[in-house]
Amino acid sequence: MIDDKGFEIFSRIIKYIIKYFRWVVIFAVFLIMLSGIYQVESNEAAIVLRFGKLTGTGENQIKNPGIHFSLPFFIDEVIKIPVRIVHEREVITHYAPGTESAGGRISSNIESSGYLLTGDNNVVLIKAMVRYTIGSAVQYALYSSDMGKVIDGIVSAELTKFAVRMDIDSILTIGRERLSSEITKNSQKVLDELKTGVNVVSVELTEILPPAETRRSFEEVISAFVNKETAIQKAREQAANSLLNAQIWSANVKGEAVNRQTERLNKARNVMAEFSGLYEQYVRDPQIIIAGNFRERISAILDKTGRTVIVPERGQPPVFVLP
Repeated sequence: MIDDKGFEIFSRIIKYIIKYFRWVVIFAVFLIMLSGIYQVESNEAAIVLRFGKLTGTGENQIKNPGIHFSLPFFIDEVIKIPVRIVHEREVITHYAPGTESAGGRISSNIESSGYLLTGDNNVVLIKAMVRYTIGSAVQYALYSSDMGKVIDGIVSAELTKFAVRMDIDSILTIGRERLSSEITKNSQKVLDELKTGVNVVSVELTEILPPAETRRSFEEVISAFVNKETAIQKAREQAANSLLNAQIWSANVKGEAVNRQTERLNKARNVMAEFSGLYEQYVRDPQIIIAGNFRERISAILDKTGRTVIVPERGQPPVFVLP
């Protein structure tokens, strides 16, 4: 049995516990309330799940950058999504790790190697870089906990689908850009159908390698293609220069012809104007025009002979005066 002294000590302990427990509870409640305060950074958006259900309606579902408050963590779950940055993900499904050190050689364990079969029954190794943004924070946050694997699967499937329609030469050379464009477009279409909230910016094929066993032959093909394109480009430049020179020469000839035409037309117009003036005077008084024309012609002849002729009265011979 507990004696009076022991009972008194026990009572005192109980009083202390009751006295300080209240403050402990208040402090705990305060900490729980503080757990509902969160900050959304400038490149983020956030959504709140209350017992697993999305809160708010319409635009109110998305929390913009700033300080926000939610219910305690065991009631509300805050999910932050980096929506204002461009994400990058490397897809190596068809480019097995260690390919570089192996010189592009495919492992004998075909199931563990990354590779693609082309339309002409060749094998190629492809590494891709996917750049994407998050267009819908709600769809992105609720669709999948590992969007990276989803993107890997979709891009890999599109790579397989398009590679089998192309020959190896096209993939390694002129078809590379078209392949990248088609994969970007079709991957976006699939992501939209799945409502993932992801917007694909680009799919860049960063590495396209043939297996080491056939690499030398493919390098020769690529070299020949580069030489062909270089020769074609040089021929185009020469053709452009020749065409430009011909156009300049044609413009110069045309300009000279136009100038000569203008000069002759002006001269003809002046002669016509002079003739019209003389004709009008001739109509009014023919003798004046005839005498003037006679004097003008005689003066021209005398200028050439270098002497002067004095015409005397009628019946007398002319007098020639030497200079």
